Amino acid sequence: MNSSNTTKSNFGKWGWSMIIYCAISFYLAAVLSTDTLNWFPTAFTQFRGWDPSVVDLCNTMAGIGGWLGIIGAIVFSVLAVKIGIKYMALFGNIISGIACFVFAITQNVTVFLIMIVVMVFISGNVQVNIVPNTLMNVWFPKKKGLALGWASMGLPLCTATIVLLFSAIGNPQTAYIIVGILCIVFGIISFFWIKNTPEEVGATPDNEPINAEEAKAHLLMQEEEAKKMTLGVIMKNRNTWLIGIGLGLLWMTTLGLVSNFVVRQIMVGIPQGTAIMMLTIAAVAGIIGSYIWGWLDQKFNTKRASLIYGVWYLVALLLMIFHNGSVWMNILATIFVGFGIGGIGNLIPSMIGTCFGRFGFLRANKVIAPLNTALRSSGLLIIGLIGVANLQLSYWVFFAGSVIAIILIAFIKIPEGADTSKRN
Repeated sequence: MNSSNTTKSNFGKWGWSMIIYCAISFYLAAVLSTDTLNWFPTAFTQFRGWDPSVVDLCNTMAGIGGWLGIIGAIVFSVLAVKIGIKYMALFGNIISGIACFVFAITQNVTVFLIMIVVMVFISGNVQVNIVPNTLMNVWFPKKKGLALGWASMGLPLCTATIVLLFSAIGNPQTAYIIVGILCIVFGIISFFWIKNTPEEVGATPDNEPINAEEAKAHLLMQEEEAKKMTLGVIMKNRNTWLIGIGLGLLWMTTLGLVSNFVVRQIMVGIPQGTAIMMLTIAAVAGIIGSYIWGWLDQKFNTKRASLIYGVWYLVALLLMIFHNGSVWMNILATIFVGFGIGGIGNLIPSMIGTCFGRFGFLRANKVIAPLNTALRSSGLLIIGLIGVANLQLSYWVFFAGSVIAIILIAFIKIPEGADTSKRN
């Protein structure tokens, strides 16, 4: 059996370098979007003396930012094909940094809310969708599930640490100025760090033991195959819609659960300090979960892992809906929600790569990403429109969506000859 079809993390030094880069990118994306919704709306409202209604508006504006990302997903994917992902990383991170500065210092509520839209819009497309997902599929066509399992640990790691770090800083203005500086520095470093393909630095896809000539021949063949994937071909492929809607609905559930996890805990009578601690525990479980979902993906294929993920989150939703504040209910809810945090970040790009190939990923993603983005962002819109005070109703909406997701994923057809077909 080829080494790339095992569950061993033998990625090579350059492969690990790209995985670490992607983990940092995922971390920043979570800082700029979902995870900090557990902290900054209340922190800034109190700091600036704004009306408490701003808290609900923050969720709504984050949702709008995601919806606008539908257009961004198309535009950024096209640009990435033309100019390369390292330029996308440079551009996206610098824009995010500038938005953070404005967000931190403005005393105007309207400008503040607009910056939420900008940060979610950019981070969802650049720091999550385009750059790291493309890198993982290009570098690891056969082991992308496992590689993404490691890289996507950046998402739950952020959940585990960012509220604690921001709370320790205390002043939200200072916190976001620091984030802005980090984004700009990371953007500049990205330009030199990112390597578009392993062949660029004399490495091989999946760190396979093949010579340079074989690697080059495979590269040319895969690039030619990708060119055949025109927009029409992708639009006619049923997997495009099943992945876009099915996994998009699961992402909506993940976002909805994580973004207001602390709020729900407080609503059932758990002290704020304990609620923040439970979010940290959930995120630690998510770090472990990232690897486990990647391992399941690699061992059994992405479709089966995605179906298990869907059922897992049905249980998580029921636990959050019927949460009564008891210790055992709290522990179970924390484990189930947390374990799933790191999963969706691997499963979506891995499924696209499995169905459309190494270089077909970016082309197919032009269509799939807008669908994923629209549904993912609906999670925040649903909470914002229904109101944070009635989270249980929002969870029932997510439950229905997750049931539909499981049905749609079951109809995904893994192409004959896809990398996953050779797994044990």
